[in-house]
Amino acid sequence: MNTQRNVHDWFSRLRFQGTPLQWRQVLVAAGVWLLATIVFATTLLAQRIDVAAGDLAPRTVVAPYGVVDWGATQKAREQAAKLVPSVYTTNNQILRNQEAALHKDFSLILSLSIDQTAPLDLREQTIAQALPIGLPLSVWGKVLSLSPASLSQLQQDALVIISSAMGNGNGVRNNKVGLAEAQGFAAQLAAQEEQQPSLRLFLADFTKSLIVPNTFLNAQDTAARRQAAMDKVPTVKILKGEEVLQAGQVITPADIKVLQELGLLDQGFNPAPVIGSALLSFVLVALIAGYLWFLRRQTLLSLPATIITGLIFTTSLIGADIVKNLPALSYLVVPTAAIMVTALVDSGLGMVMAGVLALGVATLTGADLNVALVSFFGGLAGVFGVTRLSQRYDIIRAGVLVGIVNLLALAGLDIMQGAALSQATTWETLLWGLLDGILAAVLAMGSIPFLEGPFGIITSMKLIELSNPNQPLLRKLLVEAPGTYHHSIMVGNLAEQATEAVGGNSLLARVGAYYHDIGKSKRPYFFVDNQFGADNPHDKLAPTVSALIISSHVRDGIELARQYHLPDAIVQFIREHHGTTLISFFYHKALAADTGDGVLEEDFRYDGPRPQSKETAIVMLADASEATSRTLKHPTPQTIEQVVRKIIKDRLEDGQLDESNLTLKELDTIARTFTRVLTGMFHQRIEYPESVLKEMERSRGRGNMGGKPPGIIRKIGGHSTRGRHPHA
Repeated sequence: MNTQRNVHDWFSRLRFQGTPLQWRQVLVAAGVWLLATIVFATTLLAQRIDVAAGDLAPRTVVAPYGVVDWGATQKAREQAAKLVPSVYTTNNQILRNQEAALHKDFSLILSLSIDQTAPLDLREQTIAQALPIGLPLSVWGKVLSLSPASLSQLQQDALVIISSAMGNGNGVRNNKVGLAEAQGFAAQLAAQEEQQPSLRLFLADFTKSLIVPNTFLNAQDTAARRQAAMDKVPTVKILKGEEVLQAGQVITPADIKVLQELGLLDQGFNPAPVIGSALLSFVLVALIAGYLWFLRRQTLLSLPATIITGLIFTTSLIGADIVKNLPALSYLVVPTAAIMVTALVDSGLGMVMAGVLALGVATLTGADLNVALVSFFGGLAGVFGVTRLSQRYDIIRAGVLVGIVNLLALAGLDIMQGAALSQATTWETLLWGLLDGILAAVLAMGSIPFLEGPFGIITSMKLIELSNPNQPLLRKLLVEAPGTYHHSIMVGNLAEQATEAVGGNSLLARVGAYYHDIGKSKRPYFFVDNQFGADNPHDKLAPTVSALIISSHVRDGIELARQYHLPDAIVQFIREHHGTTLISFFYHKALAADTGDGVLEEDFRYDGPRPQSKETAIVMLADASEATSRTLKHPTPQTIEQVVRKIIKDRLEDGQLDESNLTLKELDTIARTFTRVLTGMFHQRIEYPESVLKEMERSRGRGNMGGKPPGIIRKIGGHSTRGRHPHA
């Protein structure tokens, strides 16, 4: 408790030094950036493994996030490409050319066959030289001895063989295998067409000599078809949580490529993870700082609020890093941080924190989009759930809301991604999403008090607790200064209504009003609230002493507030509720009794400072308005409004409201609100004539049976009061 008080006092001194704190905020931001960088970089570097192909895996390595296994993907694509046959294109002109050559060759054979002037052996040599296909001369002799009709038939058989060998669906491919297959096919056909060995040999060798490749590889079409087949192969993915290496296995080059893809291979010092972590951390911190600078400048200028924001952010990142291997707690961190920031600082900042932390947590968990989305939605639900708190257990209701949002978001994502809702694992995830929301609320509720006290932050929950009449300081005020206690309650009602009317923190104003006069409990009978008709001790004191006693209740109140560890936000009401106003009664009494020594006005003014916020200024006005209105003998709405507006005018002219940011329009709203509330507090009873009172007394004694009916009252009061007592 002493440590919390020391930290609290240190921040209080900083706050009232009157010097700008911007450089301290810059240091806080730099510290948060550095810590975030360390968290991200440490996470990335700790996952690395120093191995080479052929080594044994020292530990089981699990993919921290999903990634494409490009090595396996390329292998699968190459296999698909190999299954695509090559594309060949047939050139039909080549077959026609060979058929023309066949006709020319047979024309020569026919001419030599019918030339009987030359001896046969000479003709054999001539044709063998003209058609060097390697046939023996005896075979050529047999061919030349055929009749023209037989030669014509032989020519027709050769055409059929060439057409069959080169003109089928595939043609003759431009390779040794294709040519050999076509020539072998021609030999088979020749054996079928001719029975004589000599002519069969001629037909086979002759047609084989004419068979040439007429079908060629179409490289362009082949490549296109193979590429199409490769494109149809889906990428091979390594899913988050999938084992990349198993402890003890032999590491292959493909494993090395996978480790490189995942960034898990230790290749010596590599500044990339550190630089990347620094840049990412800078972006995240800059987003928070930018929101505060452009939209919540006053929050940024509060050093405790800045430090709390930084603490929650860095602690949340560390927590997310710790639980990243526990999928059941994936949706716990962000809602917890959002709830705490909303309760301790600002709801808008809570939403920004939810978004920024969701990005950070997604990075730590391997760019898991589901975790980021569900965490962000849960964080927003947490902000909405705690925007208006009336007690600490409202956070539990906010946690239930977070859990429901988590469950619905997870169910929606699972359905979109095709997950089977009938599977037990799916329902387990949904259940943990619900439980994480409740756990986030419990964790936030338990953590908030550790930040409230040391940093002087006051939350709605703390204000509700402080407003409890059983608070020790309020009980002390009630017992030792009951008149002041009643006055403080009245001022609290006034201040709450007026502050709400001008858009301020009405709960803070009410609770601050409850404690603004606690210093009077030290010397209660020196204040008219607590004299109850007894002798006034100031009648026997010098005006300067009386003024000193009256003004000391502010200092006494601050001392009591420190003793009872009240938040600084409440201490401000004690310090500022009189500002530097003049204790006019004793000042004028001193002027009247002055014997020529002179009276210094400064000796009869409160120490101040003047109200620094709308809430403390409204309590100042409510304090004076309630006290003055109570002295009116005949308080009517008109007289009450005159009193209220005069008090506001006097404080305005005295400069007491210069630093409170209240506008003239708001002051008019405050005056009308005070008048309405005070009129309800100090309304007068109806003064009935004596005859009416006697008749009412007789009717009361008879149980309102017999006698005159209450019609007389109706004639005077305007309406019958049958069945109810007149309003007091």
